[in-house]
Amino acid sequence: MLITISLALAVNMVSYTLACIKDPGVVSAENVDSACALFTPDQLLYFEAKCRTCRLRKPARSKHCSACGHCIQMMDHHCIWLNSCVGLHNARYFLLFLASFAAICVYGSYIFATILLELRHTRGLMDSMVWDDDAMEMVKLSLKSSILFLMDENVLLAVITVLLMVLAPAILFFAAYQFRISMLGYTSNEESKWLNVADAIKDGVVFCIHSDGGASTSSGVMDGGVFQIVEKEDQEADLRAKTLVTHLSQVKNRYDRGAWQNLALLMFPPQIQSRTSKLHIH
Repeated sequence: MLITISLALAVNMVSYTLACIKDPGVVSAENVDSACALFTPDQLLYFEAKCRTCRLRKPARSKHCSACGHCIQMMDHHCIWLNSCVGLHNARYFLLFLASFAAICVYGSYIFATILLELRHTRGLMDSMVWDDDAMEMVKLSLKSSILFLMDENVLLAVITVLLMVLAPAILFFAAYQFRISMLGYTSNEESKWLNVADAIKDGVVFCIHSDGGASTSSGVMDGGVFQIVEKEDQEADLRAKTLVTHLSQVKNRYDRGAWQNLALLMFPPQIQSRTSKLHIH
């Protein structure tokens, strides 16, 4: 067990350091062409555009970070604890940091719970009797009261216990959330975009534009076309073959490669070549 927790601590510290110092996927004039080729605009979440700040082509799935001053490839969010963005090229370290931190918090909670129960036993609090003013008689000291008594005696133990009680569930929830969206093929930045798409569907302006007579699959997902927003004032003049989308589940996420492939993309991200490296290869 000591080796396991030591390994978890080592992974936690190394992954945190790498998440802080590694390039998250900064888009520059040298690599913008390769970055744009990695993901193509789906015409629903992303379009061909130029960043108004960087003055460069904006790759699909990227976002300009005002804190970092760059567009970040497949940006998830800017993390204040890392003082850096979480993007395509450092997401793996961030996920490893979360997983190891969650494991440490769970193990720490187990250790301190064991310490409290052992102290309760050695101090003889399991069989202690106290006077109950309401019952007007001696009653057995409850588990809650004995734990509070021990924590009142040891301030450091109390602080660490309360910290773990708050931290462990929060880290577990956030780690589960990050792994979930990663395996579903979207980022926290894209989550807000999908919420906007859901609102547009309610407004009746999202369509599947059919290119080859595509139709719904057995799962209800519309395939064989491109999803686009067509405003109501333009719908009558738009003569393209299209089907109105009535539910978000009908929309196919172009960037979803399947759970394990989505995770593999983050764990083993493709290297984005710069223009100079391309010229060197040729």
